[in-house]
Amino acid sequence: MTCPVIDLHPNHKEQENKNKKINYKHLKIKIMKQQVAIKGMSCGGCTQTVEKALKQVAGVKTVTVSLVPPQAVIQTDQVIGNAQLQSALSKVGNYRVAGNVADNEPKKSGGSCCG
Repeated sequence: MTCPVIDLHPNHKEQENKNKKINYKHLKIKIMKQQVAIKGMSCGGCTQTVEKALKQVAGVKTVTVSLVPPQAVIQTDQVIGNAQLQSALSKVGNYRVAGNVADNEPKKSGGSCCG
């Protein structure tokens, strides 16, 4: 005759799962890059202020801001809209996201680089 097995700790399996180390190396997080034109910057202090503000936006991993051309290159792990970026800039000064750099580049006519 066999005796029934009684689990005195119903959370035993749950605790066992909590104690397991999870290997996240196989997970790949896609990093996205976007370039946005920034209006209102006139000096190095402005670029530092803009960079610091944009780094505070959730999802932003790195930011590089330049004065010439006036733009920010942003690496993110999620899609961040220009409205979110503008909201962060409005809090620190009179800076404006003028759109994605690709949107602001002049359109070439004809089939050559010379127009």
